[in-house]
Amino acid sequence: MYKIGIIGLGFMGGCIAKSLIKSEKIEEICAFDTNKESMQKAFEEGTITKIAKEIKDFRDSDIIFICTPVGLISQFAEKLKNIVKSECIITDIGSTKRTILDSIKKIDINFIGGHPMVGSERTGYDTSNDYLFENAYYILIKNNNNTNIEKMQEIIGELKAIPVLLDAKNHDYVMAAISHVPHVIASALVNLVQELDNSDQKMKLLAAGGFKDITRIASADPTMWEHICIENESEMVKVLEKYINNLNYIKEKIGSKNYMYNFFKTSKEYRDSFAIKKVNGQTNPTINVSIKDEKGSIASVATLLAKNNINIKNIGIENNRENMNGALYIVFENYKEKEKGFEILQENNYEVKSIR
Repeated sequence: MYKIGIIGLGFMGGCIAKSLIKSEKIEEICAFDTNKESMQKAFEEGTITKIAKEIKDFRDSDIIFICTPVGLISQFAEKLKNIVKSECIITDIGSTKRTILDSIKKIDINFIGGHPMVGSERTGYDTSNDYLFENAYYILIKNNNNTNIEKMQEIIGELKAIPVLLDAKNHDYVMAAISHVPHVIASALVNLVQELDNSDQKMKLLAAGGFKDITRIASADPTMWEHICIENESEMVKVLEKYINNLNYIKEKIGSKNYMYNFFKTSKEYRDSFAIKKVNGQTNPTINVSIKDEKGSIASVATLLAKNNINIKNIGIENNRENMNGALYIVFENYKEKEKGFEILQENNYEVKSIR
């Protein structure tokens, strides 16, 4: 049985609490946040079992999640150093790692860097849920303490997430390429359209579909992203320089028919391969289902499968139907469930295609 501590009971901290409170392996969840109303609400709802009025209230915790902006993580770790048990694991959810770990080394505490590969534009405890981490990758930073890593992997499993081990330098470079720079690009595109738009704001009016899809992340918390850019500056600069060089080359070739065709073709092929997600070397059994864009269509599919005792592991919507086999993709627990679901949907006149 574990006693869990959470510092920062916002969206992510709230999701951790709501997920772990359901586990039989969790004895206590103690939380601290500057928002007293959120803590009180979480306590009344049974999401947490104890309100921490000060940092010393975490002295009995076995694992403490620091869910603050990255610039504050080492500060809280410093405060915990002389309070917690020597075997207590301190972890974080920050999306940068090297600078955090450099600061933590000076503090000399039992720390394992963590980064769940999930997120939302939403903020605050009120927007949190108990399913955010299901089937999501959760990165843990390698260290020499296998016992602690195994404990963290166990807790990540209780979040229903999939633990992945990386070293800190590789983590920050990967995140710069697939998360941090894309966020800068999305925000830059939004600012560009704002600059280009005129007084009648036609660009703003018509900015829907693809533009809204690729700039969705620009709606995230600006304070959090300010911290991320400061913490991961060196890796982001490397990726941005490469991206700028690529853009300059594209600008020179924009009128070249063959080049632009291959440009879009290679990006499409690589992007389409993202759907083939492997866990422990195995692909997830998935189908595509064609449905009409109308109220209740997704619910009808889910209800039909549920009535036949078929569990859906994940479900999603393809926002663009062009060149797609179906508007809905469904991931099943195993291939037996997939085959059963495939047959039932076909019997009920759905157009279904097996993906893997």
